Amino acid sequence: MEITKSHNIVFHAKLSGASAYEVSTYPGTALDPKVVNTFMQDYTTQLDKHVLSKGTTWDELLKGKKRQSKVGPFEWLWQCTPSDFVYKCTYNEKKYEQRLKLRKIEDKLSQAHKSVIAIVNEVDLELLLIDFKPINVSVLSNEIIFPDNSFQIGCECTTGCKAGLAREVCCPTLHGVKHMYDDNEIAKDMVNTAIYECNSSCPCLMDCPNRVVQKGTVFALEVFRTTDGRGWGVKTMEDIPKGSFVIEYVGEVITDTQAEARGLEYDGDGLTYLFDMDYFETEYKMALSIDATKFGNISRFVNHSCGPNMMVYNVWVECSDPALQRIAFFACRDISADEELTFDYRMSLSESKTDKDESSKKPATPAARNSIPCLCGAVNCRGVLISN
Repeated sequence: MEITKSHNIVFHAKLSGASAYEVSTYPGTALDPKVVNTFMQDYTTQLDKHVLSKGTTWDELLKGKKRQSKVGPFEWLWQCTPSDFVYKCTYNEKKYEQRLKLRKIEDKLSQAHKSVIAIVNEVDLELLLIDFKPINVSVLSNEIIFPDNSFQIGCECTTGCKAGLAREVCCPTLHGVKHMYDDNEIAKDMVNTAIYECNSSCPCLMDCPNRVVQKGTVFALEVFRTTDGRGWGVKTMEDIPKGSFVIEYVGEVITDTQAEARGLEYDGDGLTYLFDMDYFETEYKMALSIDATKFGNISRFVNHSCGPNMMVYNVWVECSDPALQRIAFFACRDISADEELTFDYRMSLSESKTDKDESSKKPATPAARNSIPCLCGAVNCRGVLISN
């Protein structure tokens, strides 16, 4: 597509800046501001190259011309554009190239997740930056040693850990907690967060109903570009029943000292993916954290909501060390297909309910530690995402 000055294109400019322009092919027909902004950046770049190719300057082109007060900056640029300049619209070409690149990223993430992962951006030309290694299970930093697994407790179930007498000798009972899952692998209790799944020391197979989080994500999910300035988000492509396991927050498990040092570095960048695992005090005399900066999955893109549809559960599988739980997100209500997945960044891991006293609560979330305005849009929105 080529556009010359003879085309009927109307520019309505506001002096507040380029992103405020409204561009339409006919008067009164508005386009997405982000698309418009991309167009204007591309237009001015091509125009600059054209002017340079003619061996002239903008000072020479604008000499003797006077801009009227009601004429916006971009409309003024349009009026001063040389008559022999032809703009070649490349947006569709760039969008096509973007989709090809996103498909490759999809394949990479889907292999790591072992489930269908889609990436969609209908907002702008931004690519999903995969500057981390996709993983399924969290890895330990070199400062943390995985406990001796030879003392791992396994169940004694002979009927596949189904409901009934088998539950008397299954892993949850052996660890002093109640069974969280029913025979359909749905979490029954939305308050108690301690879940002990069967492990490699158990005689049961992977079809055991007490093996849920370890199987990984089973729902088709989509990483999408939000339209309200929240960056990327995650939505489901299919209905998710209440109590279903959705996705695990994975990354590099690090010590509190490492987390503090990295947090200062990440704060300088304005974003972190640190998630505090403060369920128990540990033998390391400090709480541990999951850092999804260099290792992770698409859970790092899940956004906050003051009225979330997921909640955090603590899950133990191959390790019974209280400090080395896995962080899993479960649906706290029925979630419809095409609905964004969210959790409360200020949710307490120990109770899986929001703390009333936030003054001493560290942000156990993948977000910057400074006070950030909340954009969740929930009816009960607190207005502030994180408050120091």
